[in-house]
Amino acid sequence: MYDEPPADPFFAQLCEGYTEAEVAEIQQYMAEWDASTYISVAQTIVDHASRKEFDPLKYLRKAHNFNKKRAARIPKSGYRQDGSAVYRKGNEYLIVRPDKLGIEKIVTYGLNDD
Repeated sequence: MYDEPPADPFFAQLCEGYTEAEVAEIQQYMAEWDASTYISVAQTIVDHASRKEFDPLKYLRKAHNFNKKRAARIPKSGYRQDGSAVYRKGNEYLIVRPDKLGIEKIVTYGLNDD
């Protein structure tokens, strides 16, 4: 018998107040993220968006639309000791980490104060 995994309470929290179309958009963007040290991708998004005072969907959109091609990558090749790399452009940054297939997944997105 197949046991369905328990529902992610953070996903429910993340989707609260959004339309079905917006929830579908959230799910699409979540595929680009890595849970890193969190229980789930939804938890990392809820936490980071809250701490950085972003609406969660706007936060996901900003991270998704970050232009890595025009950003400086640190380090220029490979990854830092913690297995991540940082892309910086102006006051924006995107931290990524490769998944098991080597595809870079977002760990966090943010803005530095000027």
